[in-house]
Amino acid sequence: MKVDSIGGILVSWRKKQGRFITDCANELNAPIEYLDAIENNLFSEMPNNHYAYNLIIKYAEFIQLSDKDSKKIRNLAQKTLKITEQKPASKRYYKRVWSILGNTIFVFMLLICVTVIYDEDFYGRILLINIKTAILEPITIDALNHSVTNTDPEIIDLSINKSSFEKNNQIEVKELNTIEVQARGNVWVEVADREKTYISRNFKTGERYLFNFRGNEILLTDNLSNIIIKYNETEIALTQKPSGDVVEIDLRSIIF
Repeated sequence: MKVDSIGGILVSWRKKQGRFITDCANELNAPIEYLDAIENNLFSEMPNNHYAYNLIIKYAEFIQLSDKDSKKIRNLAQKTLKITEQKPASKRYYKRVWSILGNTIFVFMLLICVTVIYDEDFYGRILLINIKTAILEPITIDALNHSVTNTDPEIIDLSINKSSFEKNNQIEVKELNTIEVQARGNVWVEVADREKTYISRNFKTGERYLFNFRGNEILLTDNLSNIIIKYNETEIALTQKPSGDVVEIDLRSIIF
């Protein structure tokens, strides 16, 4: 047997350590006939080249070859069995991956910031769980032909012209009356008057919107059963029947 062959090097080191091939087979949990085939360079008797290569490397490590012979065994095994080891990815590759990942995260966070800044509803909406809002300024309403006379710090008489078919009604509205809209489930809600829209967005379960009721707001929703309306912390019974995909509620009509 050639001393410079795979089998020759392995046999030489095994004998130097005074080990028997049977002991090595037991320790490596490998069939003794496969170790014998390796020591005799009969690699065709192995199940396949990859199995033979891995067993050769394990055998070499077990009998503690020197660095020089270990490298020699590895090169001989690759050449004989035609095995190409995969080289680890370069540091440059990993740096590039981390750079791309970092830039992606930065762009994503930037988009979130821009969305928050330019969201028209962001500064106009109040999403509260346990916060109450108090506005200590007198209420003035100049919309829908409402004539407002502030005759008392607590009570304002509103002369409301609903339509040519309805009579004018005198309604007393408290200065700090508030309406809270709470979402039972995912639901779309819009609160507006004829001049502007206060909020129009999709609410998630548990989200709330609180605003100072001025007497001329309407509420629109795509699912009436998924919202709760409270007036000055008192829940309002909703009796409107959905007439289509979107329900429109005159908040004044359900409060007074």
